[in-house]
Amino acid sequence: MIPRALSFTRLCALACAASLPCAPAWAGPAEDALAQATELRRMLISQDERLARLEKQLHSQGLLNLLNQVETLKAEVARLRGSQEEQTYRLDNADKRARELFADFDGRIKELASRPAAAPADAIRLQVSQSLAPTATPLAVTPPAATAPAAALTPVTATPATQDGEAETRAYTSAHALVRSGKYKDAVAAFQTFLKQYPEGSLAANALYWTGVSYAALSDFASALTSYQRLLKDFPSDPKVPDTMLSLARAQVQLNQPEQARATLEQLIGAHPQSRAAEGGKRLLATLK
Repeated sequence: MIPRALSFTRLCALACAASLPCAPAWAGPAEDALAQATELRRMLISQDERLARLEKQLHSQGLLNLLNQVETLKAEVARLRGSQEEQTYRLDNADKRARELFADFDGRIKELASRPAAAPADAIRLQVSQSLAPTATPLAVTPPAATAPAAALTPVTATPATQDGEAETRAYTSAHALVRSGKYKDAVAAFQTFLKQYPEGSLAANALYWTGVSYAALSDFASALTSYQRLLKDFPSDPKVPDTMLSLARAQVQLNQPEQARATLEQLIGAHPQSRAAEGGKRLLATLK
C-alpha cells in the first residue's frame, strides 16, 4: 500500500508541477520577436515616407524642367514668328518700293513724251539768237539738245519736310535693326521714342507693329495686344492691318482669350480674304474650334 501511496503522491506532484505557469520558458523570445516586428514595421513606414518624399521631389523637379523647356520653346517660337513677320514686312516693303519705282518711271516716260512739242520753238529761238550774235563762232555754240539735260541737273535744295522724312527713316531703321538682332527690349524702347517724335509719321504704323512683335518675343503679350489694338484704331487703312490682326489673335490666345481670338480671326478672314495673313488666320482658327 505504501508504494502505491508514494506513487500517487508523485503523480499528484508531477501533475501540480505540470499545471504551474510555464510562461518564463517562452515569454522572452516572443517579446523580442514582437519588438523586432514593431521596429521593422516602423522602418518600413519610414522608408515609405522617404520614398514618397523622393518621388514628390522628382515629380516637382520634372515639372520644373518641363516648365523651363516650355518657356524656352515659347521664346524660340516668338523669335521665329518675329523673323517670319520681318520677312513678310521686307517683302511688302520691296513690293511697295517696286510699285513706286514703276510709277515714277511711267511718269518720267509720259513727261518726256509730252516735251517734243515745245522743243522746236526753243531750237528756233536759239538759232536766231546765234545768228544775231556778231561774235559767235560755230565752235562756241552749245548744241540745243544739251539745253534740256542741263536744266534737269539743276541741284534742288532739300526742304525741311524732306529733312524730317529722312530723319524719321533713319530713326525707324535704327530701331528695326534691334529687332533683327534679337534685342527686343532695346527695340521696344527705341520704337517708343520714335512714336513720341513721329506719332503721325509715315512709319508710325510699322513702328507700332514691331513694338507689338518685340513685346510678344519678350512674352509680354498684354503689352503686345495694346500695341496691336492701337495700330488698328489709329491706322485702320494701313497695309500692316492684316498682319496686325493675325498677331493680335495670337496674343489673345496666349492670354487665354479664345473667344476674342476667334472673333479677330473671323474679322481678318472676312475683311482681307486674299492676304497672306488670312491664310495663317484660317490655320489658327482651325485649332480653336
